[in-house]
Amino acid sequence: MSTGDETEKGGAATKRKAWTYEPPKAPPFADFLAGGDRRKAFLRYWLYENIDNGIDLFLYFAFMLLPARVCSDLGGWLGRFLAPRFHKGAYARAAANLKMIRPELNDAELGKLLTAYADSQGRQMAEYSVVPRLARRHVRKIGTEGLVERCSEGPVIFIAPHISNWEVLWHCLLDMGLDVTMNYDPPKRRSRHFIVNRLRKGAGLGILKPGRSFVRPALRILESGGNLLMFCDEGFNGHIRAPFFGRPAHLEGNYAVVARMARKTNALIWPLYIVREERANFVLRGLTPFRLPEVREAAGPIVQDVVHLNAVMEPMVRLYPEQWYFVDNRS
Repeated sequence: MSTGDETEKGGAATKRKAWTYEPPKAPPFADFLAGGDRRKAFLRYWLYENIDNGIDLFLYFAFMLLPARVCSDLGGWLGRFLAPRFHKGAYARAAANLKMIRPELNDAELGKLLTAYADSQGRQMAEYSVVPRLARRHVRKIGTEGLVERCSEGPVIFIAPHISNWEVLWHCLLDMGLDVTMNYDPPKRRSRHFIVNRLRKGAGLGILKPGRSFVRPALRILESGGNLLMFCDEGFNGHIRAPFFGRPAHLEGNYAVVARMARKTNALIWPLYIVREERANFVLRGLTPFRLPEVREAAGPIVQDVVHLNAVMEPMVRLYPEQWYFVDNRS
């Protein structure tokens, strides 16, 4: 999610219009009667898309009946089977990006990573059905000592990447007794939007709408000493926007949003990531929390903050590219 009110051009930040999220509107029956493109849009929304929606919802509720490990293993098998056969474009992009991120690996090693990528994608999707069980029984925690106590001392912005199963990450924070609010990009498919909302709101996770409507509520939470969780790696319109991987820094993503809010509220920034050890077993790691440096050069201060945040986030993704959700986006 990006509130996106500035863009870097030629080393300077320039204004651009912020956007407001609007959910897709259901075509009325009058569109069907009208014929032509309106009828096609009506049938796509109410008929064709609902076939996929129905499959998603059936699998989501059916997988709830399975033991967590079995659910995860089934998802891994589906990912390994389906990705190279029915998602060839994404599979090829993942192969190219894995080579870009880990150029030192030979073809055999990259092949193993590609298989692990398909496995991770499949497991993450299936595991929506069993997230609470995974968070409470299948996660080791490292570096989270004193986390709850530090959060009681003032506002905290947790930053994390979409590695392995990030839904398990925020559930672990809630299980520690923390109140956490998160921003998000709604999935395009309506069934998946329903699933993530059901999971997150049902567990007690605070949810803020994406776009410009996110900023003021988020600032109020921090100003009252609360906790935000923001995922700073991004795939936007099918392209990798963060981490930068050697590309020029920009102000169009969540790095800039985190920097501005942290500066305004003096919030502590706490990097976290969760990684899959084996099958349905995870490790949640907390890195050293920090505040952005007080002394900055006059030119491009937010850009410097963004570079600093990328230097924290990018190594996490480079360590586990096969478990990174956005590795199949265009680079």
